[in-house]
Amino acid sequence: MKRTFLSVLAILLTLAVSSSAFGQELLAKNTTQTTKDTKKGALAGDKLMYTTYFYTAGEAIVHGYEKDTNVRIISLEQNKTVWTGTVTRGETKNVSTGKGVFGFLSDKKASILVGTPSSCTAVGYWLRDENGNHRADHFYTELPSSISNQDARVLVWAWEDTKVRITNITADKTIHEKTIKAGSYFEMTSAELGQMNSNVLEFKAPKESIAVQVYYDQGFFVPSRDGRVAGKIFYSYVGKITEGSNDLNLFAYGRATKAKVTDMKTNEVIWNGVVPSGGVHSMRLSGKYVKVESQDEISVSVAPFNFQGYAEHHFAAGIEGTGIETDFLNTTSEELWLFSYFDATEVTVTNIDSGKQVWKGTLGAGNVQGVFPGAGTYRVKSSNGVSLMGGSATCGAEYSPAGGMFAIDEELLKVAKVILQEREKAAAAEGRALTDDERAAPLSKSEKKKVQRYIRDNLGKSMNESEVQQRMDSMVTY
Repeated sequence: MKRTFLSVLAILLTLAVSSSAFGQELLAKNTTQTTKDTKKGALAGDKLMYTTYFYTAGEAIVHGYEKDTNVRIISLEQNKTVWTGTVTRGETKNVSTGKGVFGFLSDKKASILVGTPSSCTAVGYWLRDENGNHRADHFYTELPSSISNQDARVLVWAWEDTKVRITNITADKTIHEKTIKAGSYFEMTSAELGQMNSNVLEFKAPKESIAVQVYYDQGFFVPSRDGRVAGKIFYSYVGKITEGSNDLNLFAYGRATKAKVTDMKTNEVIWNGVVPSGGVHSMRLSGKYVKVESQDEISVSVAPFNFQGYAEHHFAAGIEGTGIETDFLNTTSEELWLFSYFDATEVTVTNIDSGKQVWKGTLGAGNVQGVFPGAGTYRVKSSNGVSLMGGSATCGAEYSPAGGMFAIDEELLKVAKVILQEREKAAAAEGRALTDDERAAPLSKSEKKKVQRYIRDNLGKSMNESEVQQRMDSMVTY
């Protein structure tokens, strides 16, 4: 039985590892192909090494999207490499990391499924591609190692009319070729999935039009039309595992907003009302395929609501829906885990019902903080980007939002080249060449503003000046 009332995952560690220490550790230990004359900082090199942090309760399944992707995973707590190897396109590697925070370095992009996807299979999540997107034309996933309930299923949702090909990579055969109408889905049920435990599946569409839901239990946020986990239109299956029903939760960050939940099978309106400002509206459903619409941007989760001790983990969406944010609303069945990507990050955790502040502190890059406030809904605010996970015990799985840093780093490298060209042009106007010190100089205030605009315009992501400078300084290039 998945339900538990005593958590066995007591995260009491706070790791004091800085961004610069992380980069130095990766460079010092990385002796594979990825040591290609590596340099520190976005302004130092022409090409990018992909680096990030991730937190997991026990495992990390690395999914390769390109040929010969060289990967190294480093325990920040133990300051040592826990795995190094190569994955190719469509290949996965399940690394038994143990719980903690880990550094990830690769020469090509990959996605990371974290939690307990093979050791405890009552899990639920939406796929992310190698760019951290929930909406794409191409996904890989390794299925859980067993079926925990006959309501388990995998659903391919279409945001546009599209064709989809599903290939079992493990068996080397195409298992489905379907045409799906916009706003509809194709599903694989437990009868079929039970024959493919731990198999790797590929989902391929002609354009970025699909999202894929792996439902073996509740415990996930739902992506919207554009692939973020915030927006105005959502589709999801709300199932029956573990208690015969699941909770559908709607969160409003700004003003109170009108929203509607529709049963996609019957076209019946299940609920039509207002989500309170800075609050949540929750409803318990069983075996429903739903469409959620809202007047303003909201986030939507399928996760236990006020259910003490329900064993699951889910990453929160955040106000912009990227999972690396400065403002979160999230439910938990017992615990919250806070993970910082930046130094000197001030964080507060507040119970939205009582208004009581349950934790306040400062985290460095790579720090994780466990908070044990009990079942409820909480608002987390921070000065720099963090990730937030809610839940209880050691049963759950989800694709880490940390992979979203890969897309950010690619854009940072592009804008860094523009800044270098501008610096070279300014030096040439003075009749001289740009010096090495000028090339490596910290960003000026106007340059930081340029980077902020560039990231916002190209990714829809806000970054403050501290985040911009820290991330550009810690990037590994060659």
